[in-house]
Amino acid sequence: MGVAAAVLALVVSLVAPFVVIPWLRRVGAVDTPSDRSLHTEPAVRGVGFAPLLAVMAGFVTVIISVLTAEGDVSPYVVAASIAIVAGLLGAAEDIRGLSIRVRAGSQFGLGVVGGAAAIALTGAPWWLLPVFAVGIAGYINVANFMDGVNGISSLHGLAVGGLFVVVGQMTGTTWLAVTGAVIAVSFLGFLPWNILRPGTFLGDVGSYLLGGVISISAVVAVAEGLNPVAVVAPMAIYLADTSFTLTQRIRRGERWTESHRSHVFQRLVTLGLSHLQSALIVTAATVLAALLGLIALRGDIAAVALSVSGIFAVIAVYLTLPVWVGRRSSAAHEDTSTLLATPHPRVDIEPRPASHRWAVLGASGFIGGALVAELTSNGFEVVELAAPRMSLDSHTSADDVVAQAAMRDDAVEALARSIGGVDIVVNAAGLAVPDSGDSPSLYGANSLLPLVVAQAAAMAGVHRVVHLSSAAVQGRRAVLDESSETAPFSPYSRSKALGEAALLSYDGASDGGLEIVIVRATSVQGVTRSTTQQLKKLARSPLASIASPGDLPTVVSSVRGLVSFILKVATHPAPVPVIVLQPWEGLTTADTLRLAGGKNPVALPAVLCRALIGGGYLAAKVLPPIAGPVRRVELMWFGQAQNAQWAASVGMQQTSFVADVLRGEKEANA
Repeated sequence: MGVAAAVLALVVSLVAPFVVIPWLRRVGAVDTPSDRSLHTEPAVRGVGFAPLLAVMAGFVTVIISVLTAEGDVSPYVVAASIAIVAGLLGAAEDIRGLSIRVRAGSQFGLGVVGGAAAIALTGAPWWLLPVFAVGIAGYINVANFMDGVNGISSLHGLAVGGLFVVVGQMTGTTWLAVTGAVIAVSFLGFLPWNILRPGTFLGDVGSYLLGGVISISAVVAVAEGLNPVAVVAPMAIYLADTSFTLTQRIRRGERWTESHRSHVFQRLVTLGLSHLQSALIVTAATVLAALLGLIALRGDIAAVALSVSGIFAVIAVYLTLPVWVGRRSSAAHEDTSTLLATPHPRVDIEPRPASHRWAVLGASGFIGGALVAELTSNGFEVVELAAPRMSLDSHTSADDVVAQAAMRDDAVEALARSIGGVDIVVNAAGLAVPDSGDSPSLYGANSLLPLVVAQAAAMAGVHRVVHLSSAAVQGRRAVLDESSETAPFSPYSRSKALGEAALLSYDGASDGGLEIVIVRATSVQGVTRSTTQQLKKLARSPLASIASPGDLPTVVSSVRGLVSFILKVATHPAPVPVIVLQPWEGLTTADTLRLAGGKNPVALPAVLCRALIGGGYLAAKVLPPIAGPVRRVELMWFGQAQNAQWAASVGMQQTSFVADVLRGEKEANA
C-alpha cells in the first residue's frame, strides 16, 4: 500500500512540471525579483502544483487500498483534505492574488476545520481546538515564510516526511508512516526542478501545501496521543527561525508584515553561502532536532527533558550561525585584504601639490570628456588618462576579480606612476553597452579595471577615488537607492555590479588612506550622445508611449547634471558614503517623451504594459541580449523612483539640465 502510493507520488512529482510550467506561463504566474528577494531572475511561481498533484495521487492510492482492505481511512482523508485545500488556497494567491484579510481568514478557518476533524476522529479534548487551529494556520505561514532559497522547501518536505515515517514505525502508527512517505516523495520529485532549473519555484501553492500537510499530520498524531515532543521536533527549526525573526523585527520597530531578508537562512546567503548550502544547513539542523525528539518516545521525564534540552541546543546553534559565518567571512576577508591592500610596495613618486590636481580615466569618452571640460572651467588641473585594456572571464565572481587584480602588477604600477601627486581620481572608463552579450572585454572594463584603479590610487597616495557605476545594477527594484544590494538583469548590469562588489571588498580592506566612492549614474543623456538621438527619434515616432497616467519619475538625466554631481562628491570636505546615487532631475515619464519629441505620447493601459514587459523578460531568458532593450521599454513606460539619500542629506539636490538636453540645447561647459 505505502510503497505503491509513494512510487506513484514520486513519478507524478517528477513528470508534472512538464505540463504545469507552460500552463503557468500562459496564465502569467511569473515573479520578478525585488530588493528583498534572494533571486535575481524572473521566475515561474506556482510549480508547486506538481507536488500537489503528487500528494493527491498518493493519498487516492492509499485510500483505495485501505478501503479495499476494509481499514480505517479517516486519518488519510483528514490529512489529504486539509493538505489539498491549503494548496488550492495557495494556488489562488499565485494566480489571482488574495488580500491579507482573505488569506488569514481562510488559513485560520482551515485550521479550525482541521483541528475539529482531528479531535472528532481521535476523541481528544475540545479545549485543544484553539491550539490545533493556530498550529495549522501558523505552520502554513511558517512554511510560506521559509520558502526563500532554492531547495529549502523540497528538502524540508523530504526530511519531515521521512522523520514522520520513522516516528510512525517506532510507535506502530501506520497511517503516519504512510503519510510521511507520501509527503517525502512528493517533494523529492520537485527537488531537481528547483535546484537544476533556475527560476522554477514552488510558489504559494507548494508552500501552503507543505505547511498544511505537515501541520495536519502533526495535529492528528498529537490528538491520537503520540508524544508531542517527538512529533513537533521535525518542525522545530522552521518554527524557531520564523519566531526569532518575527520577534527581532517587531523589537526593531519594523513593519513585520512586509517582506524582508532577515531569516537565518537568508542571512547565510547574504554572507556568501549558496542557496543550496543554506538549504542543506537548515535541513541538517531539522534532522538533528528530529532525531533528538525521538528520545522523548521513551516517555519518562528524564528522556523528555534530555530530548527538549537537546532540541533547544540545536536551535541555539542554528540561530547564531550567521554570527559565526560572518566572523569566518571577515577573517577570510582580512586574509584577502592583506593581498589587496598591499599587493605591491608604494612606488617612489615625487611629491607634488595635490589640492587642485585630478586624474580622469576615460577622458576621451562621453562622460569623461564632459567631466574634464567641467573641471577645467572650474580651475582644476586635470591629468587625462586612457584606461588600460583588460580582459576577464564573464563567468566569474567577486573573489575571482580580487585574484585577477592582485596579479596585475605591471598595470597597477604603471597607472600609479601616471597619477602620482594627484589628489582625486575619477574612473569614467568602461564599456557602456547595455545591449552587449557576455564578453571578456565587457567584464575586463567594468569589473576588473575599477579594482586595478583603486590599487594604483592607494599605491600613489591618492586621497579619493570616484568610480562611475550605473544604477542599472539594482535592476527592476521599485526605488533605486544607495544600498549595496544589486539585482542585475543583463550582461552589462552584471559586469557593473561585479565591479562594485570588488570595490566594496577592497574598500573594506582599506587602511583608511584611500576613500572609494561609487557613483551610480542613471540614464545619462547629452545633445551629442547617440542614445539621446535614439530617444528623440523614438519620442517623435508612433511608438512613443507611456503606461497611463505617465506621472512616474524617470531615470533620464543629463551629462551636465552628472558631472556637476561628481565634482561635488569628489570635493566634499567630509567623508562620503561608499555608494551614492545621482539625484533625480525632476522629469516624469510623460515629461521625457513630450520634451524629446515635441508631442504628447500615447497613454497605454498599465496592465497591458506589464504583461508585455513580463513576456519580454521571459524571452530574454533564452536570448539574454534583449534584456537591455526590454528594460529600456520598461523604463520608458514605468520609469523608476530614486532615493538619493546622501545628496539630499547634505543639500545636493540636483539642478535639472535634462530638459535643455531633450530640447536639443547644448549644455554649458559640457
